[in-house]
Amino acid sequence: MEISKIKETAEEILQTLSISDKAKLLSQIVWETTDIHKMHEKLEKFLLADGPAGIRRLKDYFDEDIYNTRKSTCYPSPSTYAGSWNRELIYKLGEHMGKEARQEEVDTMLAPAVNLKRSPLGGRNFEYYSEDPYLTGELAAEFIRGIQSEGIGACLKHFAVNNQETRRMNVDVQIDETTLHELYLSAFEKPVKVGKPKMVMTAYNQVNGEYCASSPVLLDLLRKQWGYNGVVVTDCYAAHKLGQGVCHGLTLQMPGESGEKIARDIQDLLKAGEITEEQLDRAVLHNIQFALEAKEHRNQDYKYNREAHHEFARELAGESMVLLKNQDQTLPLNKEEGILVVGELALCPRFQGGGSSHVNPWKLTIPLEEMKKQGKNIGFVKGYTLNGDEEENLKLLGDTLRETGQYDKIVVFAGVPDLIESEGYDRESIKLPKEQNRLISALADKGKPVIVALANGSVVEMPWKDEVSSILECYLGGEAGAEAAADILFGEINPSGKLAETFPVCLSDNPSYLYFPGDTERVVYGEGQFIGYKYYDALKKETAFPFGHGLSYTEFKYEDIGNLVDIDQETVTVKITNTGHRAGKEIIQIYVRRRASGESPTPKKLVGFEKISLNPGEEKIVTVFLDKRTFMTYNAKKHQWERRNSIYDLFVGSSVEDVRLNEAVRIKDGVYEITKDSSIGDMIQIPGMYEQLEKVFNPHPISLNFLQMTKEEDPLKAISMGSLMTFETLKRVDGTLEDQNIEEIIKYINKVQEENNGNRLGD
Repeated sequence: MEISKIKETAEEILQTLSISDKAKLLSQIVWETTDIHKMHEKLEKFLLADGPAGIRRLKDYFDEDIYNTRKSTCYPSPSTYAGSWNRELIYKLGEHMGKEARQEEVDTMLAPAVNLKRSPLGGRNFEYYSEDPYLTGELAAEFIRGIQSEGIGACLKHFAVNNQETRRMNVDVQIDETTLHELYLSAFEKPVKVGKPKMVMTAYNQVNGEYCASSPVLLDLLRKQWGYNGVVVTDCYAAHKLGQGVCHGLTLQMPGESGEKIARDIQDLLKAGEITEEQLDRAVLHNIQFALEAKEHRNQDYKYNREAHHEFARELAGESMVLLKNQDQTLPLNKEEGILVVGELALCPRFQGGGSSHVNPWKLTIPLEEMKKQGKNIGFVKGYTLNGDEEENLKLLGDTLRETGQYDKIVVFAGVPDLIESEGYDRESIKLPKEQNRLISALADKGKPVIVALANGSVVEMPWKDEVSSILECYLGGEAGAEAAADILFGEINPSGKLAETFPVCLSDNPSYLYFPGDTERVVYGEGQFIGYKYYDALKKETAFPFGHGLSYTEFKYEDIGNLVDIDQETVTVKITNTGHRAGKEIIQIYVRRRASGESPTPKKLVGFEKISLNPGEEKIVTVFLDKRTFMTYNAKKHQWERRNSIYDLFVGSSVEDVRLNEAVRIKDGVYEITKDSSIGDMIQIPGMYEQLEKVFNPHPISLNFLQMTKEEDPLKAISMGSLMTFETLKRVDGTLEDQNIEEIIKYINKVQEENNGNRLGD
């Protein structure tokens, strides 16, 4: 059925429903557990299921055991596959999950989750992509497009600013408008506008005093500014101020109140005039249309190839894991050498996070078994226990140290135990268990190469970082993660993942440290825009491993071919050559930072990236398209985005710190609006503005004198007296400068700015 026909049918159904029935259709539990066919012959149930890393389809709808689910492919966690930086691969992931949803008769997957990783302690960081909104938005949009290409809906969540689990159901996020838009809402905007998800799920928390499910600011932005026209659903039990939510675009409670109770509530709201029947109809219409579209794409006889999906999970994990360190080319391992595998995690792998994203894997692979499949001389010792028994761990330490003599290299499988990272609570630390840190350092002291393979959903401290030879960040690799890790360790795969988050040296280094998780009522985002790499870069602060970092078994050379930045086309063009002896993949990353004169520092931001594959000796000329807001900032005073006059430094490299090429460009678009409160010092930063002010101040000698003071060598005159003066202060001392004169001057110079557009520095 065509969309136009679906909309027409939805309208027809709506006209036949009583107010009571309409009210009931605001509840997910009514849709999924009630015979709604009785309301209208064309109405059928729909089914939602969790799934950022695979389908969590309960065997029984009302089962309280969230882990009693049907088997499905457990893909790597989002924190893992974000490391691929591969739009095409994430689209394919969406396709694969869409196929599985079709078999399980799931109509919409409650994914992706795109909240930013504000703090390393965030309990659901393993479900989120990145600390960066641009990378998050690019990948999430592809995931949505992929899953919906199979006729299955995606549900973008959690809208918005849901960056902690502590008091998530009531905490009030206090955040300034610029930071809110430039970071936390930017992560949602492209997935909404380009991905066009069937659903958007609101977050539990409040934002500046309003619960997300009923926030006029958030819902109006979503509906009116971004043009979203799908279902807006609450997180579980989070339908605060139902009437206000419905007025501004909320359509569905999850799981929702009983049909009878929500019908009474809606009748009361209508009687009190808090909502109108027209608003109720608009909300219900979204849900009916969604149900009709779901029915249109449902296919009860569909079956997917489980083995092929497992192999894709292996491919995805292999392209997402990040080689953090490889001293003296310790990796890849030689299949003939003696290798001692250490760690209980080699037997009992940590492959996913806890909570609503938990998947019952179809075929879980074991690291030790996969190492033995590829290596010819593999030994194993347990090394430590996951239960934390100190006496047993000390004994295992001694046993392990005695075993090292007969082996050439040692591979330690280490990581964070299962219950540390889960939905519902935040982490208390980013340290590995002490017995693991102690074991790794002790093994490094033996003088043999030590390789650490990490299993964790988010960042960890690595006190032994400088002691070991190699570190492979496997994150949570899903059911095929063990195969992928072995593939990389033995060189069957050339690693190409890059970090989507910064690894600090220690927890207290991170910018949210003093503000997270707030008090019993609120959390203040006091770090503003400076989260993750934006903070570390601004302070030139040492990190364990920077954002965008990731090594390969080959090397890549960057060259400027003469026109690095094209402002008109908004592109960066660079030549990349594989100078090594293995085929490999490189991720070209583009960052920009606006030069701030007389202002607080501005953060560096990612504005473009492209992943390419090169054979040994091969070179490619690569054009990377920049984010449309590369040269824009959010003006909180005007509540809008603006292109900003300034000089911008663009950086091209292999990580936020590993810059290979750079160029400065000048943006002169006339967006910096002169007002009566603009200072002379700020105005003359705009190219050509001094001469314009000199011209308009000519009939006003005292004002002209203050302008000319800005060129004095004496800073007292140039800065304190000249630069700080505004039109408002000038008229206090210059009797010839009236309000009418000021209005005419401002109008004139703003018009001149609009006419004088230039770009490249030096033009």
